Formats: sequence, C-alpha cells, structure tokens
Amino acid sequence: MLPNLQTYHRPTTLEEAIRLIQPPGTVPIGGGTLLIPSRDPAVEAVVDLSGLGLTYIREEETGWAVGATTTLQQMLESPALRERTQGLIAEAARLTASRNLRGQATIGGIVAAGGFESPILTLLLALDTIVTFYAPERRQMPLDQFLRERGDILRRGALITELCIPQPTGLSRMGMAFVNRTPRDRPIVCAVVETQWAGEKCVRAHIALGGVAERPIRARRAEEALQGREWSPEVLDQAAALAAEPLNPPTDFRGSREYRRAMARVLVHRALREVLKSDNMPGNPGCD
Repeated sequence: MLPNLQTYHRPTTLEEAIRLIQPPGTVPIGGGTLLIPSRDPAVEAVVDLSGLGLTYIREEETGWAVGATTTLQQMLESPALRERTQGLIAEAARLTASRNLRGQATIGGIVAAGGFESPILTLLLALDTIVTFYAPERRQMPLDQFLRERGDILRRGALITELCIPQPTGLSRMGMAFVNRTPRDRPIVCAVVETQWAGEKCVRAHIALGGVAERPIRARRAEEALQGREWSPEVLDQAAALAAEPLNPPTDFRGSREYRRAMARVLVHRALREVLKSDNMPGNPGCD
C-alpha cells in the first residue's frame, strides 16, 4: 500500500479531476497495478478516474481512440484492435501482464509508468500512437515524444485521457519478435515493426524496440533505410544493423548491455521477416 496516503478523491467530471490532481503529492489512479506496489512515500492523495467515462475503444475518422481507463484485457479482446494490429495486441498484452492483472491494469497507467521493457508500449510506439493529456490545458503529443518528456509532464500534474492509434493509409503489415527467459516471462528485448506498402515498395516503416534504453524507443535510422525501397536480404541486414548500432542498453540481472544490443539486431531482423511472410504482401522479394 501507499504508506502516506491520506486522501481519496473520486471525481465525476474531467474538469474536477484536472483540478484535483494539481497539488503536490496527488496522483491519478486507474487500476493501481503499478502505483500501489510502488509504495511511493511521496503520494499523499489519489484521484480515482473510474467515474470519468474514459473506458472505451471506438473507431473515428483518423483511427482508433482508446480511453485511458480501458484495461489491457479489454484491448486484448477488442476485435477492432486485433484487426488493426494483425493480432499483435493480444501477444503484447499477454507479455505485459498476467490474466488477473490485465483485467485491472489500464492503458493510461501503463503510458504513465510502464517500464523500459514494456511490450505494449513498444507496440504502441510502432503504431505511431498519439497521447492526449491535460496539463491543465488539452494537449496531444506523439507517444515517442511523450515518453521522452514523461517525467517532466507528469510532475506538472498532467492527466492522460486518451490514446489515438492512427488508421494506416495503405497496405499495412506488421511483425513482432522477442526473447525471454521462459515462455511466461516478460521479454528481455522485443521488437515491433509496422510497414505500409505501395506495390512492392515500402513507403513507410516504423520500428520500435523495448528493453534497450531507459524507455521503449523508435529506431529512426533503420526506418529510413527501409522506406521507399524494395526489400532484399541486404536491405534487411542493413536496417537491423542500423537499429542496433547506436544502442547503449542498461545492464541488469536479466541481460547484459552486450546481450541486449545483440538481441536488438537479431529481433529487428526477425520482425522484418515476419512482415514478408504475410500472405497479403504484394510480392515476396526473396527473403525466405
């Protein structure tokens, strides 16, 4: 539990919630799966978001909107998100939390406090997700930028309200690869790729990596190496090398810096090959 918790708020309007989270020592709470086990002594008051109507998954003109208090299990079970992610939402959710925790953990909480190995954050990065939050005015920011600035944003009393997963503009194909110690363990390193195609050329590529920096990151140089090109074994080798080259991963008991960096290259290559295995690809450039 939170040792210094003194006050519990349960607002019924967004405006009230934004006002309540402004004082120092006050934090929003959704499922509480990350906040409560942290036993953070700085937390003196919590603002329960469950009454704000932020639990939804809906299709909009520009993509799919996911409310901040939507649980991982609801995302896993959503036919719309399964179709949009070609089934990867289920894999990422299962790798992020057990069944019991998935029914409680909210996506807003994971965006606010998810760790550097988080598979669900890595997937959302590859999807070019946009975060909507109030600080206290309404703002929108790419998830990549939000994660870079997350500490400062949240210290200013920001409230995350929604994620937007954009609609792809063309043929979209995805791939995911990861390495873990056991089948039930969370990944040590994971890679997620989303690509869009025009004919046999890749017109856009997003590559996200978890477990190789202080937060999940995008491999921008590798993305640039794939865009506008027909893929060949040489192109995939180049992209995988570029993804791993600048990395300086953390070392812990689950994996050394050298291991995580080596796995980043291997897993990006595997995820790219998963893209090419799709039956919906316009043509396979000979990378089987």
